[in-house]
Amino acid sequence: MVLLRLGFVLLLSVISSALSADDLGPEIDLKLMDPDTVRTGATKCFFSIWQHNRDPETDTYSYLFHLPFNEDGAPAEAIIKVGQSVLSLEEVAQSGVESIAGVPPHFLYMSNDRYTRVHIELIEARDAGTTTEIGHAKVYVVQDGKVPFRARGRGVFGCPEAGEESATGQRLSEKTSLPVGIPFGAPELLSSLAEVPASVRLQMHEFASYDCSLDVEPPWAGARHIVNSNYILWEQPCFLGPYQASSAFVVTQNPPQNWAEVLTFPNPPGLEGEQVYGAMNAEVDHANGLVRATQFGRGLRDCGSHAIYRLTDGPGEVLDFELLEYRDKPECDGLETDPVNWPLVYQAY
Repeated sequence: MVLLRLGFVLLLSVISSALSADDLGPEIDLKLMDPDTVRTGATKCFFSIWQHNRDPETDTYSYLFHLPFNEDGAPAEAIIKVGQSVLSLEEVAQSGVESIAGVPPHFLYMSNDRYTRVHIELIEARDAGTTTEIGHAKVYVVQDGKVPFRARGRGVFGCPEAGEESATGQRLSEKTSLPVGIPFGAPELLSSLAEVPASVRLQMHEFASYDCSLDVEPPWAGARHIVNSNYILWEQPCFLGPYQASSAFVVTQNPPQNWAEVLTFPNPPGLEGEQVYGAMNAEVDHANGLVRATQFGRGLRDCGSHAIYRLTDGPGEVLDFELLEYRDKPECDGLETDPVNWPLVYQAY
C-alpha cells in the first residue's frame, strides 16, 4: 500500500470541516456488524476494528469497521453500518511520521458521495508476526449536519496464517492465566425502567444512593444477565458524568421475587473505605464472569484507575465480586495509554 504522508493536520482539517456546522442534526446511528456482514474469512488479509468491550469470537455483533485487501495487497472497499445500511468507503489517506508496530497511526476513508467520513486513529498496537494486534483505537464517524460519532475499538491489521490464533480475544497486557468467574448470559437490554423489578430499585435507593444519581432520568434502562436457574444479574445505570458513567449490579432470584442484593466492588488492600457500588465505565465479559472498571481522572483519559473483578459464590449462597487486579496511574501526563498497561498496584493471582 502506498503511504500518503499528508500529516495529521490534513486529517484534522477534513474532520473539522464537518464538526464546524452551526446546526447539527441527530446523532449518527452507527451499528455493530456481525461476521456474516464482515466475512473476514473471505480474504486472507484484512483490517478490522471491533468495539473495545466486545469479542468477535463470542459476541455476534461486535465489528465497527472492516477493510479487506486484494491479492496484490491493495485495499478494497471498507464497510461500516449506519442504521440499516452497510456503507462502502474508499481509502483516501494514511498518515503519520512514525508507525505503530509497522502500521501508520492514522487512516482516512470516505464514501463515494463524500457524505460519510471515517478517521481511524491507532493508539496502541503490537507486532504479532503476520498481523498487528491493535489494543486501542479510536474510530471517528462524521456525516454532514449530524453529531459526530466516536467509538473506542480494538482490532487486527494483516494476514493471519492458517492455524494461527486470532487477535480477537486477548487484551495486550492481560495474562492468559487470568482467573475466570461464574459465567453468565449475554446482556438482554431493557427497553424501560418498568422492566426492572421493584426490589432492585429499592435496594439501589437504600444502599447505592451515595454512588448513584438515582433521581436523574438515565439514558438507558440497563440490562439483565441470566446467571443460572437460581439467579439473575441486573446491570443498572448508576452515575452519568460528562466523560464517563458507572453501572451498579444487583442480583435477584430467577424469576425475580421480593429479594434483591446490590453487589459491592472491593477496594484493594490499603485503600479500604466506604463500600463501592458503581463500576465506572464497566466492561462486562459475561463468558468469563468478569467485570472491568476504569475510572478516568479527567476527560483526556490519561490517568485514573483500572480494576478487574470476577463473579464468585459468596457466603450464604449469594453471589459476590472478587477483586483480581487493580492498576493506578495518578499522574495525568497527557499520554493516553490503555488502562491495562497502567502501573500494577494489586494482583490476586
